[in-house]
Amino acid sequence: MKACLLLLAVFSHFICDAQYVPLGAITMWTEGYVVTTQNDTIRGQVRVGSFINDSPAGVVVQTQDNKKVKLKGENLQLIVQQIPRFAYATGSIPKERETVVFERVPNPRRDGKLMLLERLTPSAGAIVLYFDVSGWKKTTEYSFGTFSVSHEQDLSYVALKNNQNSFIVKREDMAETYANLFGDCPLFVRNYPFASRRDWKLLGEMIEAYNQLCHAQ
Repeated sequence: MKACLLLLAVFSHFICDAQYVPLGAITMWTEGYVVTTQNDTIRGQVRVGSFINDSPAGVVVQTQDNKKVKLKGENLQLIVQQIPRFAYATGSIPKERETVVFERVPNPRRDGKLMLLERLTPSAGAIVLYFDVSGWKKTTEYSFGTFSVSHEQDLSYVALKNNQNSFIVKREDMAETYANLFGDCPLFVRNYPFASRRDWKLLGEMIEAYNQLCHAQ
């Protein structure tokens, strides 16, 4: 609970202008479910207990019959945790956001290795953004829940396109990001002819537009 609260406090002070706010895995018991790499779904009270390379490594699910199932992160493809009601008191979490979600996706910072990353956008659509923990690190003493972010240009994301290609997205590479993510959709290009560093704050708007305009292409 302390880790979750610390994350919320830090983010509410430093990144009010950020496009998407990662919350981090919840280390207290909360309602949710996991899906294994064998496509088995286990529901109950879900708690993330440990991390390796900033990815959930140990998860415990207490089922409705009071059995505790311990799972390794490497054996999970999805973790969904319901955000506790008390967390909304900070005012930094939109009420319509109900869960924290981790999905196993290729991480470009680790040569495309599949890792559990926190999803920051809805799953529907050709482009999905994930939390790029490595891009936010400032010191080797970093641990989950101890971010120090002062400006949105410090933020970076992992973008997954068509559930296959993953890219690191950051402000200084906005022109390259535009080409990689959006350049294949003429309808989108007509509405957003180009993008530069100055358009970084429009990234979320662009992704939403692309997903709406180009999803069927």
